[in-house]
Amino acid sequence: MAKIYIDPGHNASGADTGAVGYGLKEQNITVQIGVILRDMLVRSGQSVKMSRESVTDTISSSLSGSLSARYGGANSWGADIFVSIHCNAANTKAYGCETYYYTGSTQGRALADEIQPHLAAETGLYSRGVKSASFAVIKHTDMPAVLVETAFIDNYDDNKLLASETGRRACATAIYKGICDYFGIEYNLESEDIDMQRYEELKSENERQNKVIDEIGKDIEKNTSDIAGLKAQMKRYDYVDDNMPAWAKPTILKLIEKGYLKGDENGRLNLTDDLLRLYVVNDRAGVYGD
Repeated sequence: MAKIYIDPGHNASGADTGAVGYGLKEQNITVQIGVILRDMLVRSGQSVKMSRESVTDTISSSLSGSLSARYGGANSWGADIFVSIHCNAANTKAYGCETYYYTGSTQGRALADEIQPHLAAETGLYSRGVKSASFAVIKHTDMPAVLVETAFIDNYDDNKLLASETGRRACATAIYKGICDYFGIEYNLESEDIDMQRYEELKSENERQNKVIDEIGKDIEKNTSDIAGLKAQMKRYDYVDDNMPAWAKPTILKLIEKGYLKGDENGRLNLTDDLLRLYVVNDRAGVYGD
């Protein structure tokens, strides 16, 4: 059993919140990928600790405190490897994925070499390769360490991958496979594949049902409109009162006064909307005189 320390980069608040792009926050994406990765590794029988397990987690409000807590946590636990997860950012035009190891670390380079090919293959992103650097979180660890730049959060196309559940799962799967290859651990993704298959099935069914509901909604709107029209046609105005539209009253009163409208034996006029409009149009045309 390997002891693997996962470090989802940045914090929910403070001086180290990470990059942003098109509504996404790096500190959220790194946790989401990290949690998926953790579950994959635990399913494979590995021991895992994380520096952050929730998008609301803030390790420290200061940058130095945040960095030292990450590598310090891995060192005090005695982790076998340290994996820091990040999203890149540059000028909105840069794109692709890359993996860093601490300059001069042979085992760090070996771990990065296992992860990077999977990262490009699983995500379909351009591979920017394996690179060395002196980032604090991979410099001060007592074990082989890598920093994975999954994609550019400020690049529109890369961002779309990070924004999707499928894309984040692809990033986690790539890191998982690289770690497994580094330790010689057999992949255990069968149940994950079943989960994803079921997820896609449910998603497809939900979309189908939404279309049916939309069509039903359109039918209901049409029926409601038709019913309202029928009700209007069936409505009768028997007397010149508050029930009769104000625009029709002057004409109807004139017709009653002139004897053109007398109603039935009970004085009910029995007028419809259509008749009211006809009388008013004729009146305005001078048919009934002044």
